[in-house]
Amino acid sequence: MKNSLGIAIKKANNALARDADHYAKQLGLTGMQISVINFIADHEATQTIFQRDVEQEFNIRKAAASSLVSTMVRNQLIVRVPAPNDARYKQLLLTTQARQLATQIDAFFEASEQRIHQLLAEKTSLTYDSLTQISSTFTATNTPKP
Repeated sequence: MKNSLGIAIKKANNALARDADHYAKQLGLTGMQISVINFIADHEATQTIFQRDVEQEFNIRKAAASSLVSTMVRNQLIVRVPAPNDARYKQLLLTTQARQLATQIDAFFEASEQRIHQLLAEKTSLTYDSLTQISSTFTATNTPKP
């Protein structure tokens, strides 16, 4: 298929993932691990973060999130603690080690966002809205068989 938007989006996603993986490797981490550290650091002051929040934020399945979180716990990047309101749920918190990396990681993602904004210029908002709509639609329903 010529000029496929789906393929262009996939290529852009792969390029961003490779860029994050390259940076993360310098820290001895993976791209997903730095993304989770950044997500928790950005939201921990305003909300309690659980594994299901990671699943939703990154649109990953429960098994993938569980494996990711378990690896991060094993690598002493996050800890699971009983939630304040319900001990059955385990809140995710950054360790001191991850918290020390969070500022560097945030600076990387900020620089990456700035590169994207420069490339898209005045089309940034429209592109964001369009990509969000594609993500929501394709997550909610599968494309019917032709």
